[in-house]
Amino acid sequence: MASRLRSRRTRYLLRRLRSPLLLRKLIRRSEIAYTMLAALVGMFAGASVVAMQEIIHLLGLWIFAVDDVSGAADVHPWRAVAGPVAGGVLVGMSYLVGRRWFRRVADPIEANAVGGGRIPIAGSVYISLQTIISSGFGASVGMEAAYTQASSAVASWLGQRLRLRREDLRKLVAAGAGGAIAAAFDAPLTGAFYAFELVLAAYSVAALLPVLAAAIAATAIARVLSDPHGPNLFFAGNITFESYVAVAVLAIAAAAFGILVMRAVASLEGLLNRSRLPVWVQPMMGGVGMGLLALTTPMVLSSGHGAMDVILGQNLTLWALASVFLLKMLASVLSLGTGFRGGLFFASILLGAILGKIIGIIWMMTFGLELPLVIFSVVGMCAFATAVIGAPMAMSFLALELTQSLPLALSVLFSALLSTAIVRQFFGFSFSTWRFHLRGESIRSAADVGWVRELTAGRLMRKLAASLSHATTVAEARRRFPLGSTKAVPIIDDADAYVGLCLMTELHSEELDPKAKVSDIARFPSAWLRPEQNVRDAMNAFGRYEADTLVVLNDDKKILGTLNEQYCLRRYAEEVNKRLYSERT
Repeated sequence: MASRLRSRRTRYLLRRLRSPLLLRKLIRRSEIAYTMLAALVGMFAGASVVAMQEIIHLLGLWIFAVDDVSGAADVHPWRAVAGPVAGGVLVGMSYLVGRRWFRRVADPIEANAVGGGRIPIAGSVYISLQTIISSGFGASVGMEAAYTQASSAVASWLGQRLRLRREDLRKLVAAGAGGAIAAAFDAPLTGAFYAFELVLAAYSVAALLPVLAAAIAATAIARVLSDPHGPNLFFAGNITFESYVAVAVLAIAAAAFGILVMRAVASLEGLLNRSRLPVWVQPMMGGVGMGLLALTTPMVLSSGHGAMDVILGQNLTLWALASVFLLKMLASVLSLGTGFRGGLFFASILLGAILGKIIGIIWMMTFGLELPLVIFSVVGMCAFATAVIGAPMAMSFLALELTQSLPLALSVLFSALLSTAIVRQFFGFSFSTWRFHLRGESIRSAADVGWVRELTAGRLMRKLAASLSHATTVAEARRRFPLGSTKAVPIIDDADAYVGLCLMTELHSEELDPKAKVSDIARFPSAWLRPEQNVRDAMNAFGRYEADTLVVLNDDKKILGTLNEQYCLRRYAEEVNKRLYSERT
């Protein structure tokens, strides 16, 4: 009886162990199963977006005693000041807690570019909570950062548990981020192309099904759990050829102000860092500044969804629009520059809508107007967001899904492409990649460069098998290393430090005196690689020094090994082909 019970328990445990293995095999081999997994991630993304929106709504009622603070006609002065100040204190305290456990948490773009899609769950929860506190207490930051961080982190955790391949994990992370944006804007195509352009940095057939499945599932869940609301922007007219002149002017202005905002945030951060103020004090200062700005108008508070309804639904004067534009831009720079957590996604959309109306009114007063002002707002919001975020196709689909107008979507695409071209020419970064650049990272997009960093000279080198003393004669060196035995041998001094390379072609030259020292023919005495340098750095070094072989040295200039250019190029080509194959499949 006892042996039978043990047998049953053994079979049960084997089934428990076998089930995840079978599931992993199914998902890795079946595109339909993988798409269903992405749809499951999208469902979570939709639910998490709705949950965070409700939390922000409740915080607004509790702190500011209004339904939507940025769209409120009036907020009690002490609440308008106390909310951001309290938020600054809480965010500042969170840095004191987080600097011990969460020093560096990658967002979806950085995770896909460097980490192969690996995002820690605990750190993502920490960032999401910081963003909720920042926006809920009135800081001018967007919640989209929290939406994408939480959804992508769950997708990453799920993919890691299933041991997905690197490229499959990156696609699942992109599906989570795309689903979050789709749910936030009730726009599945926008979310999908956000994932393609920003989180994957590539359009591929292999990623189309899972990303679209996640975006559609997220939108469906968000519609079930909440009632999507927003202004009615349906447009059934045409965009005349003459109107494209105004669209081009608007795109140029949006690009200029977008660059200004991004540089201003970086300048404020740099100024505060140089002042050596503690990191936890900076959000408190930002909270005080936000409270003072909120006394002028509550439209500067929070992400600005209520303010967007006011901008699109009411006929504000040119002076009022210009004032709100400048104040909101200042509020966004102040919030992000002082350490409040969040992004510029919705702020850039709101600023673009205001700028569009401003230029539309000026154009009407100067040249006459054939288009409704709200159309200028739609074009402006997409051009400004493209300048800051860097996703022209996503913004074009956002206009299409908001207005259901193909002619307007084409004009938005024109403005987005023009805005992108100007920003790339005169600035070169989106907001996220600009912040990577300021940290010293060489990340220009979410394209997978993590494998390049992992392919280092230390991993590629051939460990040192033999070397020559600097006092060795040419004759002795020829005896030890016949022609064809190797290409180059390192030369060392009496302290085993690197002196140079002895090339076999020069060593066996007939013109060389056999009694001469090998140190006389040492080549590349000041050219070497470090073990942490990646394969691209190594290839650049080969070209710079015009060398076929270089040594790899440690901090004490002791030789660890040698690296050959031909082998380096072959391994790089193999890895590139491997990535291309995995993307196609």
